[in-house]
Amino acid sequence: MVWAGEIPAELAAAAARGEAEAQYRLAQAYVRGDGVGRDLRKSYELMEKAAQQGHAEALGGIGYFHATGSVVAQDLAKAAEWFRKGAEKGGAKAQLNLGQALLNGRGVPVNEAEGLQWIDRAAAQELPQAIYAQGDLLFHGKSGRQRDRKAAMQLFRQAADLDDSKAEYMIGVIYHDGIEVAADLALAERWYRQAAEQGDAKAQSQLGQLLGPDGPDASMHVEALKWLLLASDQKEAEARQILDEILPHRPVGEVDQARRQAAAFKPRPSAGGK
Repeated sequence: MVWAGEIPAELAAAAARGEAEAQYRLAQAYVRGDGVGRDLRKSYELMEKAAQQGHAEALGGIGYFHATGSVVAQDLAKAAEWFRKGAEKGGAKAQLNLGQALLNGRGVPVNEAEGLQWIDRAAAQELPQAIYAQGDLLFHGKSGRQRDRKAAMQLFRQAADLDDSKAEYMIGVIYHDGIEVAADLALAERWYRQAAEQGDAKAQSQLGQLLGPDGPDASMHVEALKWLLLASDQKEAEARQILDEILPHRPVGEVDQARRQAAAFKPRPSAGGK
């Protein structure tokens, strides 16, 4: 769950009482800075409390800290151990993370067959990121799965129905480039926009380019620059390159307006996911 404002008081109270699910959800909020100031140490403390009670996703959540080297030293092997603990207890995110670790040999030996099984189990729980991951494997023909872009599109749509930003971005790419469908820039813009509004850097970059920061439609220049600036702030390489080339030649007032809009931007909370 994502909150547009402050976290619900009842959630904080439940976490204080020691309820594992509340502790886990509050830990997630502290990771994202969602309704509270971002505080990874506080998130880790809450995640650890929930994990000690056997909360499946919190067990996997401890793996996140070891995988990223946040609060604790980075240790991919320990991360995989925690992902497995959560996965075996049925945590969908833990299953996805374990599956991806096994596919890519992050902290564990590569085991594609087992990795795919865990991703499929997470997707069966309707975890949007796992459904997207299934689609990505089919789209690129990776990890022993034959390339099937039509089937991939179906999975991307399923994940997008659950508001997964990566799936929304990929549908935009598919319509933009006409991959197994007729190219349709209006649909590409729609899907890029949905992902961009959630903060997806690649979608922001592509949307900015599609709108045209220096294109023939002057009414789009400021918005296009806004999206490119937001993508660049997230270190998206293509957006940075484009801005380096065009910013010196854009009107100062136009750039200032785009910067103000970018500064005021707040990502749209995802409507789906677990």
